[in-house]
Amino acid sequence: MDMRGSAPFGDRTVRDLADHIPTLETRRLILRAPRMTDMEPFAAFLGSERAAFVGGPVTDNGTVIRAFGHIAGLWVLRGYSCFVAEKKGTPGGIGLFGLWYPVTWPEAEMSWSIWDARAEGRGYAAEAMRAVMPWSFRRAGIASAISVIDAANHASRRLAETLGAVIDASATLAANSPDSPFFEADEDHVVVYRHRSAA
Repeated sequence: MDMRGSAPFGDRTVRDLADHIPTLETRRLILRAPRMTDMEPFAAFLGSERAAFVGGPVTDNGTVIRAFGHIAGLWVLRGYSCFVAEKKGTPGGIGLFGLWYPVTWPEAEMSWSIWDARAEGRGYAAEAMRAVMPWSFRRAGIASAISVIDAANHASRRLAETLGAVIDASATLAANSPDSPFFEADEDHVVVYRHRSAA
């Protein structure tokens, strides 16, 4: 397993590590660490047709719990992961935004998802990612990251382009090869976008 890109936290405890998950704020959003109370909206999203581009619908509770635990656990393993966003003045998560780097991924991925359809089309994802991306590049110590997006997911592709990402042809070719962690024979082609740090 490739643990490159992991933060050098050594023997610190999980409680100590939790202190290193910041809270970021934008004009309309608070971006914070995942909480147990986020499981319900996360599970509702994964169990819906809206999760079709991220492997859903997923209705098995064990799979959903492990997926949420993976997101939270990468804060410990890597020192960074996805933030949960909530609207200011309205408690409750509306989506995940951040740098996602499972151990089987070829490199770190800028990732986003809006859980509730009522929060779509309001610019929340772009607002969240504009805050998360500079922090993530600094924390991970990297200059670029990918976003792997289903070719048919036009909304996410537009967002990637809005954020300044461009298609990486060689990474796209590799992502669609049978030995790629992104390859599924019965699924659509994916497109890999490349984000670069402005620093």
